[in-house]
Amino acid sequence: MYKTVVTYIQIILFSAIAVAQEPVTLDRAISYAMEHSPVLSVNKMKLEESAIQVEESRLQYIPDIYLSADLRRNLIIPATPVPANVFDSSAAEGELMYLKFNTVWNSSAGVNLKYDLFNPEKINSVTQQQHQLRIKEYDTEISEADLRERVALAYADCVIAEEQMKLLKEDVAYYEELLNNANQLYMKEKIGLSEKNDAHRAYNESLAAYIEAEKIAVDRKAELLYLIGMDVTTDNIESLFLSEDIPTLLEKMEQMVLTGNSVNDLEIMRQQEVIDLAALRVKSAQLKYAPTLSLNGYYGTNYYNNEFSIFNNRFWRGNSYIGLSLMMPITKSLNTTKEVSRLRLQQRMESENLRDIRNKLDKERLNELSLLQIRQENYRLSSENWELSRQNSKAVQLQYEKGYIQQSELLNEQQKIRQSRHSFLQAAYDLFNSLISLK
Repeated sequence: MYKTVVTYIQIILFSAIAVAQEPVTLDRAISYAMEHSPVLSVNKMKLEESAIQVEESRLQYIPDIYLSADLRRNLIIPATPVPANVFDSSAAEGELMYLKFNTVWNSSAGVNLKYDLFNPEKINSVTQQQHQLRIKEYDTEISEADLRERVALAYADCVIAEEQMKLLKEDVAYYEELLNNANQLYMKEKIGLSEKNDAHRAYNESLAAYIEAEKIAVDRKAELLYLIGMDVTTDNIESLFLSEDIPTLLEKMEQMVLTGNSVNDLEIMRQQEVIDLAALRVKSAQLKYAPTLSLNGYYGTNYYNNEFSIFNNRFWRGNSYIGLSLMMPITKSLNTTKEVSRLRLQQRMESENLRDIRNKLDKERLNELSLLQIRQENYRLSSENWELSRQNSKAVQLQYEKGYIQQSELLNEQQKIRQSRHSFLQAAYDLFNSLISLK
């Protein structure tokens, strides 16, 4: 039984490791980010909060019904002067007597009703919250698009960093072999000390470049894990493998640009919603000139007695009323005038912001399209140069082995090849950036 449990645990652990080491595609990384990104989760919760606020604003239209009760012990019972001849005909004219108008103990309990038949401040509250909800929806969609862009760029960074680290690892192996060859030639006195040191220096530089590239690759993977919402740990970084290379990823992103919709429309629609909300606020402010009409009601009973015996029904007296109240603003209308002017100004500002957003997005779109064409051509030329450099590398190596060129010439040619490779990787990154920005 023990062996069976251990075997079962080992199978589970092996399965988890296998899943973790499964190559990750760009689509899979984006899908994982959509479900696990903390930033996106917060935006979705804010959207849910806005939906709840819409329901809260609807509830303010129902009548406000509540229970009330109080109990008082009057330490000093107030007295009021009244003419004495009202109660005593023999009293002199102008003589006063004092009457107490309360008892030592009094209490009340009942049901209260308050309902605004017409309240200018509540007229468009639900509609305003609905506009706010739609703005939050656009914010969430824009956040999702931004996250997709950042994940795609981080994925491209990882692909390029992995490719650079692989090529630099090959450089280390090449320069190590070259250094070993130089040491043997130096011991046979076929080359001088300077040439041997040049080979050693080239090997050290290749090793340092590889160590730096390895650090960059780890940092890029950590950034990708952070963006998709996965724990940034050493184990997760080491188990993260990407399934797409530079040509495959470029082809996929070009297809995404051709078939995808621009997120610029979301920004324009969001700003239009902001303008509609500003216009609604102007209308709501203008309604504040109107009076507020409310319905008030009470149904209950009161207790009066000098002894504390509230459970004695003889001392409770019924009390109820229903009425209307009207509140007409006078001096408050001065504030309303200023508020309407301010909100109208804000509405005009939002309209100008919409015009600015459209012009800015159109300008950026044109710039990105022209830049994309340049970077596509630059990538094509850099790719050709890199292929030619690799062919030259084999030819130069063959010339060196046959003794047609010196080691210094070989190192110079290898430096040109490394520069060509760097230009190719930089051109690939720039093209990734343009494609992602257009998407």
